[in-house]
Order: sequence, then C-alpha cells, then structure tokens
Amino acid sequence: MSDFLPVSPGISRSPAREASVAALLGERFGHTAFNPGQQESIRAVLLGRDAVVVMPTGSGKSLIYQLPALILPGLTVVVSPLIALMKDQQDKMVAQGVGALAVHSHLTDAQSREAARRIASGEGDILYVTPERFKDRAFFAGLLGRPISLFVVDEAHCVSQWGHDFRPDYLTLHSIAERLGRPPILALTATATVDVRADIARQLGMRDPFVAVMGFARPNLRFEVRRTVNVVEKDAAVREILAGAHATRGAGIVYVATVKEAERLYAQLAEDFPVAMYHGKMPTAERRASQDAFMAHQRCAMIATNAFGLGIDKRDLRFVVHYHFPGSIESYYQEAGRAGRDGLPAVCTMLYRVEDRRIQSYFLGHRYPEVAEAARVALVLERYPEDAVVPLETIAEQAGVAQRKARVVFQLLKRHGVVREHRNARWQRLASHLTRVDLSADLIDYDDRRARDQAKLRSIIHFCQTTGCRTRVILEYFGEDVPPDWGCMACDGCDAGRAAAARVAARRSPAAA
Repeated sequence: MSDFLPVSPGISRSPAREASVAALLGERFGHTAFNPGQQESIRAVLLGRDAVVVMPTGSGKSLIYQLPALILPGLTVVVSPLIALMKDQQDKMVAQGVGALAVHSHLTDAQSREAARRIASGEGDILYVTPERFKDRAFFAGLLGRPISLFVVDEAHCVSQWGHDFRPDYLTLHSIAERLGRPPILALTATATVDVRADIARQLGMRDPFVAVMGFARPNLRFEVRRTVNVVEKDAAVREILAGAHATRGAGIVYVATVKEAERLYAQLAEDFPVAMYHGKMPTAERRASQDAFMAHQRCAMIATNAFGLGIDKRDLRFVVHYHFPGSIESYYQEAGRAGRDGLPAVCTMLYRVEDRRIQSYFLGHRYPEVAEAARVALVLERYPEDAVVPLETIAEQAGVAQRKARVVFQLLKRHGVVREHRNARWQRLASHLTRVDLSADLIDYDDRRARDQAKLRSIIHFCQTTGCRTRVILEYFGEDVPPDWGCMACDGCDAGRAAAARVAARRSPAAA
C-alpha cells in the first residue's frame, strides 16, 4: 500500500508542449500560474499516464483535464455523478470557447439527437456523461466511433468500495474504458484516504498511476463543535448563526440528516429569515427554483440534506453548519469544504449531540444487502419471463428490500452475466435460475465494509469529542504526516489549548504569586 502513495518522480518534458500548455493557461483559462499540483498532473496526462489526483475543493481539479483536452487529438470523456455539475462545467467551457458536449437524462429527444450527431461527426473536445448513460446502446455505439484520448472519472471516491459515497454504477467504468480502447484514465477527487486512493486505482484497472495528493489543509476554514443537549439548543444555535450572517449579508448552508428535519427546520426559520430548502424528495422544479434563489443571493441560507452541494459553485459561502454529524470525516470534509472557496475566512460549525449517532447507524444499516435479501431480490426477478424488463422499484417493493440494496444485488448479478440493465433503472434476467448464482463470496465483502463504516463513524465522533486541534484530526485521518507540536491555531480546539496555556502561565508568573 505504501508504494502507492508517493508522487511519481521524473516525468520528462517537451519544451514545445510546455509552451503550448502555458499559452493555453492564459489565453483560454485566464490564469497566469498553476495552482500546486496542477502542472505536474497535466504533464502526466499529456504523457499518456493513468493518474489519481486528490486536491481540496476549489483548488482547480477540473483544469487537469480541461487544458489537455485542447491539446490531445481525440475526445476527452468525463464521467460525472451529477447532471447539475455537468451542466455547470459545460457552460463554463463553452463560454471559454471550448467545444464541450453533455449527454444526460434531462435532455429533450431533440437535444439528445443533436448531441449524438455532434459526437458522431467528430465535434467537441470534451464530453460530459453520467455513468448510467453508458447503458444506452445507441449512444455507446456512437461513442465507439470516436478516438478517445482521455477517460476522466470525476468525484472518483464514488468508484471505491471504501469511499464515503460508493455508487454501484461506478463499478462498470473499468470495463467501459476497456471497450473505448483503454485510453489513459484520470481519477479526480477532493476526499480520499490512503485505502480509497489504492482502491480507486484497483477498481479502474490503472497501470502504475501517477499520484498527486496536494494536502487537505484549508487555512481559511475555522472548525468548531458546539455541544448541544437537545433540539431546542440546536435550533437556538442555528438562529444565532443565521442572525449574524444575515446582518453581514453572508450566506451559508445548514445540513441536516433527514428530509423530515429539513422541512421542520425550514418551516421554523422561514418565519424570521430569508432561507431556502433543498432535498431529494422535492419536485425538480422546486429544487431548481430554491437553488437559483440561493445562488442569486436572495437567500441567506440553504437548509438541505446532503443532496445539495456537489457541483454548486458558490464561492462566497461564509458558513456551513452541520445540524447532525455525518457518517464519516470524508463526508464532513467535503460538505464543510464548500465554505470559503473564495479563500476568505469561513466558519464550519458542528452541532454535536451524541444521540444523533442513531441516525447514522440507521443509514449504515440500509447500505448493503444481506444474503437473504439478495436471494429475495433474485427470486422476484426470476418469476418474470426472460423477455420482461422490470423496474427496480417494482422488484425492490415485491422483495421487501430497500432500492439501494436491490441495486447492489443487480450489479453483482450483472458481473456474473445473468441479468441485463436497461435505461431508467429497469432489469431483465438472462438466465433461468438466478437464485442458483452464488453471491456469498461477493456479499462477504460487505461484512468488511460494514466494519469500516462503523470505524468511520467512530472517527467523526472522535473529531467532535477531541479537546485538541480539529484540523489535525482531519489531516491525520487522510494520512498526512503532522508534526507532534503542530496546531492550526484557528479551530476551537486550538483556542481552548491557548486559553489553558495562558491560565497555566498566569499561575506561574511572579505577578500571580
């Protein structure tokens, strides 16, 4: 594992290509210099190497594929988990004169046909696509006709079984890259531990990847934890933070763990503050209107579940509040890290109540299927004719299994070649007896995952309970070497340490005597 970590040394240079890169940096992207890690990573990509790049939010990860896309002869394919993120990136690229296309489920039929035509005719430098889109056979057939120079996996922690946001659809990306001619693969993320980085490379089938880890410190962020004994104290703390932010025209996000809590807190706060709400069960039009109002500075806070935030480029967020602690330090770092992307000071506040552990334990219990649940899912689909294409929702309901778990079961069955996935989360069996497929070995892996999830939960609780530097806890969690006497001197833990040291010094001083 340790051999995987160091940034690979000694990448050769081409003066002509270096000059081209420098020119494009200024002419197309308006920058005069690279951020740390960008130039080395771009050089590796242009040399045709696989690469894993871990950079903090807002540090310019996208440039690492956007600039090479203008130099490489073929198409750069970017796999992204969220349509909103894709649309935002596409709009920015088009505004800079870059040929960027996007194919996703929100396109009209006419827009989809036009995108397919442009892909087939050789247009575009960059193609943004969700992993689910590769299931469209017509789309994939059209893509096979294009030479692919670079295959990019954005938010790459989603591909790792040890990642905090593992997504079954990402498991297919290795085979997709192989079918596209196995171009160099670039994996980008802001949150990846040592194990996750290694797992990303393994799951994507990378070959001796270049690895750049630019550190996890965000000096402009202040981390603080407020111990709250009940909901009344939590609500009062949120009101205090919003009152201060509203007075200074600052904006931020208040994250809650459940839809029910988002709606309750929003209803209460909306009486006194200009707040918005966002969660996954809201109609699409309402979510979009809420997001637009927040982005246009018409709301001082977004009350949201973790459905909100990924790909939202609002750089002037002055605070992020976690009403409940999330399930891991990775999740917390990603969500809290949406504050202060403009480099100015911002505050990340956790409202800690130990009883909230029950919420995360409930979520963890619904992530992975048990053997009996896998058997029920297989049995339900087995009852349908082989030519039937059945919605995942229907199968999960009939099996009495959560849809997330059923989706994992089908991804495992797909690996065994006994089911076929169709668009819009529909499945078809290809074998007579699905229940004869032995998934026990696959499912044993999930026992290890459950244990790791519990360890992650303990780590975020340690972050909340530590009396020392909170930034140190984050850095050490991600595998950074931190000197024994180091402290960020900006978190509430360091504040308490300084205050204690001052009290000790005062007692020891001659004046005190």
